[in-house]
Amino acid sequence: MDVMLAGTLVTLGAAAVSAGGFLLVSKFVPDRWLVADSDAASALYATIGMVYAILIAIAAIAVWEPRSAAASSTDLEAGSLVEAYWSADQLAPADRAEVRGLIVAYLGEAVGPEWMRLRVRHEPDDQAELLFTQLRRRVDAVRPQTDPEQNAYAQLSAQISAAAGARSGRLQAAGEGMPGLLWPVLLGGGLVSVLFLYMFGLERTFPNGLMMAVVGAMLALLLFVIYQVEYPLSRAFAVTPDSLVTALSRLRGLP
Repeated sequence: MDVMLAGTLVTLGAAAVSAGGFLLVSKFVPDRWLVADSDAASALYATIGMVYAILIAIAAIAVWEPRSAAASSTDLEAGSLVEAYWSADQLAPADRAEVRGLIVAYLGEAVGPEWMRLRVRHEPDDQAELLFTQLRRRVDAVRPQTDPEQNAYAQLSAQISAAAGARSGRLQAAGEGMPGLLWPVLLGGGLVSVLFLYMFGLERTFPNGLMMAVVGAMLALLLFVIYQVEYPLSRAFAVTPDSLVTALSRLRGLP
């Protein structure tokens, strides 16, 4: 389902449920059961709102930091592999051809099957892991004979090491979602935030019903957005492999 349509349905559904709950409470719950002291209730509701805002901030940090790490790791990995490709230019012909071939082969796997697997299952692809391992071993097997080859090998080793670290960071971030306990807390807090408004003893009027609908809709929309950014490489606001795709396109066009 399209994310805009899904978000609209979730928002409208929450608005309808919130307004419907208000209508039922105002109609069937006796006035003596509802809060009479509006000042005390307002102060208490402000406290509930503040606590819930802190929880939302914690959730936002929990989902945003892995996303930032995944984006920066992807860019670093792509840049390091492009530089490694160029550094291999000064190696012996056999070393140069094999190292460059493995770099291109790995990038092709990383932006295709592996990226899809990370989106769906948050796990690395065995073939991509194998190709990167072969690349590292092939670089380790280089035996430079001249000073230019020695310099190129030193640069190549550093760039492949940087790419390995970036790849590890990307794979780790791909599986970092919201802490398990936080979702029930957020859902429960949103429910309490709406239900407590019913206890103010508001009259069953259109403005009051609209207010309840807006509160329910905004809370649902906020939770929906957090859900969509929970996993860095998945769902609607996922990090894309654009930098890896660009690197692959550039290197495939080079001799």
